[in-house]
Amino acid sequence: MSKNKNRRRPINVLMIDDDEGLSASIKNRARRFNVIITTATNFKDGFRELENNQKYQAVILDGKAPMNSEQVQGTEAENFVHESIIKLKELELLHERTLPFCVHTAWYIQLEPSLRNRAKIFDKKKTSVNDSLMEEMFEYLHQQIGLLETTKIKLQHPEVFEFSETYLDDEDNAFLVSILSPKLSSKREDLMHRLGFIRRLEESILNVYCKECLKIDPIMFGQGKDTPSRGKDLIDHIKNKKLAPLHISFMTYVIYSTQSIAINHKAPESSEYYNYPITVYTVQTFINALLDIIIWVKDSIENGVQERTDN
Repeated sequence: MSKNKNRRRPINVLMIDDDEGLSASIKNRARRFNVIITTATNFKDGFRELENNQKYQAVILDGKAPMNSEQVQGTEAENFVHESIIKLKELELLHERTLPFCVHTAWYIQLEPSLRNRAKIFDKKKTSVNDSLMEEMFEYLHQQIGLLETTKIKLQHPEVFEFSETYLDDEDNAFLVSILSPKLSSKREDLMHRLGFIRRLEESILNVYCKECLKIDPIMFGQGKDTPSRGKDLIDHIKNKKLAPLHISFMTYVIYSTQSIAINHKAPESSEYYNYPITVYTVQTFINALLDIIIWVKDSIENGVQERTDN
């Protein structure tokens, strides 16, 4: 498993499977792939757990399992998996809760025709002896959860992503999705990483403004000065020419100056930025400012650059 996969955020998965011995084995193996599994042994208990606990991000379904705890052993049938898929769709439609899922079954050959195009299926007989295939199942769930979160974030900020997907590269788009993720850790290291992304994105966004609105190659901006600083020179130009609303002009400078010292460069111990106190609220303030900057640049591209009278 790659280092990036090792560092990824763990996901919480509910597995509904009546084979408790196999479930225990899978739970132990899953932790190596950053998957935390909780188990249920029948349809009724499994969906009660899903409805009562919002922590679950995905589901692993058996192919055949009891519908309830009273069902006679040996009478399990494939109606379990079909009823489960219908129930998951109900959760999505009635409660706006989408849960990616897959089917993990020893009846792969028998069930594949009826589940084709409805579910991703993994063969228990193969995953039980092949760690690569087991990893493939967990990787599938990680990817589906990631796609779901990205989609939600983009739907919440349509104008922002209309701009970013037109003018920013894939890496910057990934940074933007990352900082807008609602799962904001309060650990200083994680907060500093997000601030670094914000600083990087501000530079990319202002480069777009320089190229699309000022019709100047960003590489050339500030050339000819004794000590050119492209970012600062561009921010000073926007301020001095009154090209942005006051709060935009102010926040472009604050993001640049504060984070250049606190994030990009190591501040000396005598500096006010040494061990600068960073909180979740600090980061959220900068995120909101960055979104305002994006909307301003988007508007400037669409409607032209105008000198402001409110600065």
